[in-house]
Amino acid sequence: MPLLGLGVGARSYTSVLDYMCGSVKPSAAEVADYIERARNHELAPVTGFELTGEEIVRKRLVLDTFDLDLSELDRFGYQKHAAEFEPVLDAAESNGLIHRLGRRVQLTPKGFKYRDVLSWMFYSGSVKDLDREYYENLHAANKRARKNMGATPVRITGIDLREREGAA
Repeated sequence: MPLLGLGVGARSYTSVLDYMCGSVKPSAAEVADYIERARNHELAPVTGFELTGEEIVRKRLVLDTFDLDLSELDRFGYQKHAAEFEPVLDAAESNGLIHRLGRRVQLTPKGFKYRDVLSWMFYSGSVKDLDREYYENLHAANKRARKNMGATPVRITGIDLREREGAA
């Protein structure tokens, strides 16, 4: 389902694209330029990326697990990566987060409660790295956050796996 982001800092999504027509933290001049381009029907993406088959599968697992027929993902290469996804789905099922009806998976009420945690399990390493970089840059640009939280941002788990891997 395509999603059109409205506004200079909004992201838009199609089934194969993730893009923006402006910047994340636009200046007043950028907002004015965006409004002018919108009035003139001249908006065009300025940043974004095309999703690979694997990322399309991951995106559908993240966003559509409330009711998802996995056979719909085969054309994007689900079977090629099933060894990575199936253990997550098996664990989710054994913990009462999803139930399966053939190749269809559906979130349970408990699964809806914890879907953000479950969805994180389907993100690729590259997307997790991009996410980490984005929030570290936000932290670095936020003087109040650096003052109150320190120079190094606190990660969700408190563990930086890159540091752990380097220590091994």
